[in-house]
Amino acid sequence: MESRSGEEIFGFSGPVAKGLAVSVLMVAVAVFFFSLPSRSDVWHQSHDLVQKLFFVPLLLSAAWFGGPGAAAATAVVTVICGGWMAYESSGDLAARIGGVGELGVFWMVGALAANFFEEQKKHIRSMEEANENTLVALASALDVREHGTGLHSQRVADFTLRLAEKMGIREKEALAVIGKGALLHDVGKIGVPDSILLKPGPLSEGEWEVMRGHPAVGDRMLRKIGFLRDPAEIVLSHHEKYDGTGYPRGLKGEKIPLGARLFTVIDVYDALTTARPYHDATAHEKALEILRSEAGTHFDPLVVAAFEKVPAAEWREIASKIVGNA
Repeated sequence: MESRSGEEIFGFSGPVAKGLAVSVLMVAVAVFFFSLPSRSDVWHQSHDLVQKLFFVPLLLSAAWFGGPGAAAATAVVTVICGGWMAYESSGDLAARIGGVGELGVFWMVGALAANFFEEQKKHIRSMEEANENTLVALASALDVREHGTGLHSQRVADFTLRLAEKMGIREKEALAVIGKGALLHDVGKIGVPDSILLKPGPLSEGEWEVMRGHPAVGDRMLRKIGFLRDPAEIVLSHHEKYDGTGYPRGLKGEKIPLGARLFTVIDVYDALTTARPYHDATAHEKALEILRSEAGTHFDPLVVAAFEKVPAAEWREIASKIVGNA
């Protein structure tokens, strides 16, 4: 179940696709540039105009690959345009000086563009980090309210990401959605009264009705925030069951979002292997037996199979790192 990027060119995605796009564009402009008649007063201005098109791949390189990309693109443009200028200007010193000046403009624009885009990326990274910290703080606060510890949501988020990788998901954006959805899975419990959420005994049918409403509450909260709309689908679906007996929509099989199918396995595993007021921690092997027994009913069998392939030591290591960073 390999993840694939939505940006594909000739079967390639990510940086490779972007590099191909720049290369193809550079070649296209070069072909157009050299196809124009040379040493003609009529077409001289056309050469100058077409030459300006080299700014497009140069700016794309600066945006996508930063300083090194801009430098590489500008070097290629220098070779192309420099060779043509040397041929066109012949022995005309003034033309050669003008040509060098034009090449200097390419280098100046490349450097300024690279610097601009790098600053923008730093600003975006800073905003993303602030958003991540805010989400972790919110999830931790909810955990403290219900579990007495702020580690549950971060732990299940990291567990879910490890399981997603085991399922073959590699795309950064897809993993980010899954991680946020797992982290914020119980955000809707903010609307559940303490008298229900923290009740030590069994819940009445009416109380269960309120509790079962928390996925929809969380979904409504997150869909109002642009970058959380995709994770909201995981929040809404994290109590669905593979056989269609879950809630709130009774989704069945692959109609349940993959991120939610992954999280459901992790959520039950974490509940079993973590000591709670109403039960002691279950050993990994026993928890694994329970997951296997409910594969095909509660859980996606493929997800359970992937979970089994991750050694118990890895799950313990992930959990210990979270404790160490707390």
